[in-house]
Amino acid sequence: MSIPRQVRYQLRQRADWYCEICGLNRGTNAHHRKNRSQGGKDELSNLLLLCGSGTTGCHGYVTEHPAESYEKGWSVRSTATPRDIPVWYRCRWIWLDDFGHLAEAA
Repeated sequence: MSIPRQVRYQLRQRADWYCEICGLNRGTNAHHRKNRSQGGKDELSNLLLLCGSGTTGCHGYVTEHPAESYEKGWSVRSTATPRDIPVWYRCRWIWLDDFGHLAEAA
């Protein structure tokens, strides 16, 4: 099952088409912070646009460094709600919502 076209478009718009971790490379893949298999949904608060694939770029880094990914909010545990977990986003802490907005985390 793929992410709905409108949600994917909003994700790219929020990210300005660049990776939401490094901000340097074009974002090529949507990453679910909370896996679908754990109940994660195709909602903007649960998605990050990342460079690379599951084995390269920032997407690969998230996959290969799970402890840091949980610590920085790039991944979310199955018991958590993604919009309640801040994200280390291009060198700052932010909150993601389901409307494509970013808010500074205090």
